[in-house]
Amino acid sequence: MLLYTIKRLLWMIPTLMGGLFLVFSLTYLMPGDPASAMLGPTATQAKIDAMHIRLGLDLPIYERYWKFLTSALQGDLGVSIWTGHEVSALIGSVLPKTAILAVSTIAFASLFGIGLGALAAINKGGIIDKICNYGSLLNLAIPSFVAAILLMMFFGVWWQIFPIMGAGEGEGFWSAVHHLVLPVIAMSTGWAAFMLRIQRETMIETLGSDYIRTARSFGAPRWHIVYRYALKNSIIPSITILGMGLGALFGGAVFVEIIFNRQGLGQLIVQSIYKRDLPIVQGGVLVAMVLFVITNIIADLIVAWVDPRTRLK
Repeated sequence: MLLYTIKRLLWMIPTLMGGLFLVFSLTYLMPGDPASAMLGPTATQAKIDAMHIRLGLDLPIYERYWKFLTSALQGDLGVSIWTGHEVSALIGSVLPKTAILAVSTIAFASLFGIGLGALAAINKGGIIDKICNYGSLLNLAIPSFVAAILLMMFFGVWWQIFPIMGAGEGEGFWSAVHHLVLPVIAMSTGWAAFMLRIQRETMIETLGSDYIRTARSFGAPRWHIVYRYALKNSIIPSITILGMGLGALFGGAVFVEIIFNRQGLGQLIVQSIYKRDLPIVQGGVLVAMVLFVITNIIADLIVAWVDPRTRLK
């Protein structure tokens, strides 16, 4: 297990280096000039050139990349072009809010996805299985931002059960939870449906395996077979999806954060794109990428711990 962990950590190095290059390249392919955006349409060319020098945009691209690479490896993400604040501080102020949203979403999705998927597999062909199948297809067809708008309209405007704006800052723990309900449901619908279908298929396959039939022939209780053997061995693909989902949600919460007016990493990146604030865009995308890689590695290690065959491969 130790050797497998070391290998996975070593593979993270070229992945992150490639990601750093892509982050730098893509941000400089964005249309518009940060200096012109800051100075406005009435700025003279002399002022724009001076701003280019101040921002380091006059340097050759390889020098800018080397500066970006060395600074990022030291944890220095630069300063905001517009505010002059440290990018790491700006990201650090919003990242916990996105983390709470992402972790709550994946927990909610896994609870319903894995639970209902196992229930559908046990009752294959029955009414519960059909309801879960049709419901998962419906949820997969609805994007998270559409689900957010529908939830906001029904439960926030018409019935006024849940708040629809903000995150309940400064109003106590239960207010924050109350503000979290609709965004979590909106973001988890697709993931829960996807996990339900994966869990159902893998568990049906597991329930039909030889060792399950052997356990039944020895008269083992049904609940023992289902939860001790079948669920434990069929949950491995769902764990992998959990790691992918958690990493993706850190950067994929943009629409939900904007719709519900929640400050977070996704909303910060989008606002910075509009302003052409390249250091924040680079830093935000880089942090989202690093979190995606780390959560996937953690998921791989958990799978290897649950199923030793994985690390032998």
